[in-house]
Amino acid sequence: MNHINLEENKSYTLAEVVEIVQKSLETVKDNSEYCPLQYSPTDIYWLLHDMLSYVNRNVTGEFALRRQSKGSYRIQYRTEEAHKIRAAKKRKEDVTKTADYLEKLTGKRPSWG
Repeated sequence: MNHINLEENKSYTLAEVVEIVQKSLETVKDNSEYCPLQYSPTDIYWLLHDMLSYVNRNVTGEFALRRQSKGSYRIQYRTEEAHKIRAAKKRKEDVTKTADYLEKLTGKRPSWG
């Protein structure tokens, strides 16, 4: 195994952290050839989900597992700006839906909808 030296007074970029994690996982992979443990797709999903949750608390934007089809996922990245645009669109849809509901109930459409 390559030695991983983490200097106490140094800060690491996200790219450097990812490289260190990759080296660590490669070592686990190389040494787990004879490990009889089996992991279900659900185990792997939650491992990735938890890892991305941790990353999302520490980086801008959002990484998320998105379902492509049954049993198939991809990791999607959205910037903070894209997330704001999506939230504004959702908010507008909710306001329109509420205005439609009130119009149906009262017969009058609210001025804000």
